[in-house]
Amino acid sequence: MRSIDNDIQNGNYRHLYLLFGSEHYLIRGYRDKLLQGLGVTKEEGDMNFTWIRNRSFSVADLMEQVDTMPFFADVRVILVENSGFFKGSSKANEELAEYFKQIPETSILIFTEQDVDKRGKLYKAATKAGCVEEMNMPTEKELMSWIGGRLKEAGIGMKTAAWREFYRRCQNSMDLMDQESQKLIAYCLNKGNIELEDVEAVCVNSAESKVFDLIDAMAGRDAKRAMKVYQDMLLLDEAPMAILALIVRQFRQLHSLMEMEQQRLRPEREKELLNQKSDYVLRKLKGYLRNFKKTEIEEVLTMAAENEAAFKSGRLEERMSVELLLLSFIH
Repeated sequence: MRSIDNDIQNGNYRHLYLLFGSEHYLIRGYRDKLLQGLGVTKEEGDMNFTWIRNRSFSVADLMEQVDTMPFFADVRVILVENSGFFKGSSKANEELAEYFKQIPETSILIFTEQDVDKRGKLYKAATKAGCVEEMNMPTEKELMSWIGGRLKEAGIGMKTAAWREFYRRCQNSMDLMDQESQKLIAYCLNKGNIELEDVEAVCVNSAESKVFDLIDAMAGRDAKRAMKVYQDMLLLDEAPMAILALIVRQFRQLHSLMEMEQQRLRPEREKELLNQKSDYVLRKLKGYLRNFKKTEIEEVLTMAAENEAAFKSGRLEERMSVELLLLSFIH
């Protein structure tokens, strides 16, 4: 990403950019930075800008757009979003990979993609022809710096407990962090400081974050609290089977982490093996290891599988399949 910033700052643009990854907020942000730096307004009447947002176009159509000379300007900009070209292998991919070697000096081609095959010929051709940037969720420290800077501009501080709860609720999406931080700033503008209760009052509490409250209740063997959290998740319009899947995911990670702890792996390696990018989640999981025996974790996973099978065969009602798991574990 720094290379894109340098290109914009220096006004020295590559003729091909590929922005991809799981964090749409960053992809959109750098896409718009590039367009703004190039003087593109994304207006329909801009004769030197083409925006392709569907997959009903061919490589030949794209090449024709790129080969078109700019109209009273130095360059034409062609933005292609979610083309799907960078997944799999085909004759079209190979044709486009060859074309990347000869993009005209008068054109700048920008791709934004969610998924790419890094082993593919087209991806490798893009890395040679221009700038390729993968944009995924930043670390907690980086997100804290980003939100902290935004709060500082507004003249507002945030207590540590408030940040932890804010991060717990919003950690899966920078879009959500952006939205919820703006709400917090408006809510606390006259206070000058964001407290834990402000986050609890203002910020969304999605099923993804609520599942930790549920596991907390299970760890504390608190049946009343577990059932209340479960009911709250249902009120968020989360399907019982989806809640069961969230519970299973956490207990599978617990089971894996328990084995990793015996190997004394570094935290970064543990996150990699768990496919988990959040420091916060890793800390939570490690904290749970003190509350669950290996046999208990295995019992939860076994019963969850049995209850899901019973639901699918019609032998158990959907909501009951989760309630029985919670109550039988806590009893």
